[in-house]
Amino acid sequence: MDLKSNHTSPVLTDPAPLTKSRLGIHSLLYSPPATSFPSILCRSISKKKITPSKLDDALASGLLDSMKSSSPPRKFFAKDFSFEIAKLDGVDAAYHSWMLKHPSALSSFEKIADSANGKQIALFLDYDGTLSPIVNDPDRAFMSDAMRDAVKQVAKCFPTAIISGRSRDKVFEFVGLTELYYAGSHGMDIMCPSKHCPFVHIHPNCVRLTDNTGKEITLFQPASEFLPLIDEVFKVLIESTITIKGVKVENNKFCVSVHYRLVEEEKWSKVAQCVDDVLSHYPRLRLTHGRKVLEVRPVIKWDKGRAIEFLLDSFGLGNRSNVLPIYIGDDRTDEDAFKVLRKQGRGCGILVTSVPKETNAFYSLRDPDEVMHFLKNLVRWSKGARE
Repeated sequence: MDLKSNHTSPVLTDPAPLTKSRLGIHSLLYSPPATSFPSILCRSISKKKITPSKLDDALASGLLDSMKSSSPPRKFFAKDFSFEIAKLDGVDAAYHSWMLKHPSALSSFEKIADSANGKQIALFLDYDGTLSPIVNDPDRAFMSDAMRDAVKQVAKCFPTAIISGRSRDKVFEFVGLTELYYAGSHGMDIMCPSKHCPFVHIHPNCVRLTDNTGKEITLFQPASEFLPLIDEVFKVLIESTITIKGVKVENNKFCVSVHYRLVEEEKWSKVAQCVDDVLSHYPRLRLTHGRKVLEVRPVIKWDKGRAIEFLLDSFGLGNRSNVLPIYIGDDRTDEDAFKVLRKQGRGCGILVTSVPKETNAFYSLRDPDEVMHFLKNLVRWSKGARE
C-alpha cells in the first residue's frame, strides 16, 4: 500500500513528555464500597474543599446542561391519560419530522444498496445502545444471541469492526466473535489485521503480534504513554465520588468512564462538581460526555473518526474510491465517525435513536432491534449480489 495515506498519526496537544514508565492496566468496573481505601494522592484531592465558584465554573461551562441533554428523556406520566397521550404524540410527531432529514435506514435500504453496487462495504459498529440495549448496570449490557448471530453473519460478508468507548477486552468479552476487529477506548486501542497495515513498521505505537490461532494482527495504541496517568485518575475519581450513591467508575484502559445512570438527578451537579475538580489537576486529560456517562480521555488528536481511517487503511481500503464505509452508532462520541464520512463524501452514518438529535449521520434506526434487521438485510443483499 502507498504509505502516503490520508491517515495522520495522533499528535499530543500538550508536548511535555510523560516521565512514568509504560504499564498495562486491566479494565475494571468499580462500584464504590461503604469505606474508602487509603491513598495519599486521593486524600489530598478528595478532601480539598471545593469552593462554590468551582461548581459555578462547571455549570458555566455547560457540563451539567450537557449531562442532562445527553441523557434519554424520561416518559411523562400525567393523571389525565388523554393529556399524556397528547404529550407522547407530540414527541412522536417531532421524531417523524426529524426523520425527513434523517430517514430510516430500513425504509431507505434500496437506496443504500444502490450506492453499494460495485463497491466494497466496510462496516463499523458501536456497542452500547447499538448492538445491546442501554441498561442501568453497564457491566450487564449483554447483546442477545440473535444479535450476535446477525453480527457474525454480516462479518462473513464484509470487513467488520466494533469501535467502542469500552475497553477492547471488555467488548470482546461481551461479543465473543473472532470474525470481527475490535477498537476499544474510542479507538485508542485497536486490534486489526496486519496484512495491509502501512504503519506497523513505522509507527512507535504499532506492534505486530500473533494471536492464539496463529493469525498475524496489529495492535495500535496511540495513547499508550498515558496508561499510568489514566490508572491514577481512575483511583482519584473513585475516592472523589465515593459518597455519591449510584456512581460507577469504570477503567476502560485508555479512558475512564463515570456512570451516573443510577444517581438521583438532583445529585448530578455533585457528580459534575467532583469530576470537574479532579480534572483541574490533570491538564493532560480532557472530559467528554455520553448517555449518562462522563468520560475522561487523554488530550490527543484521536477519536472514532480517525479510528475508521486507520482501520480502512488496515483493511487495504484506505486509498480506494470503490469503498462504502457504513458506521452505526447511538452516542455523541459516534459523531466523530459521522463527521469523517460526511467530510469525505463517501459512506453513510446511521444514528440509533428514538428521539430527534442533532447529528452528522445521514440515516437513522430506532433501536438495536432495527439495527439487527438492517444487518440481516445487508447479509441478504450481499448473498443476492454474489448470485
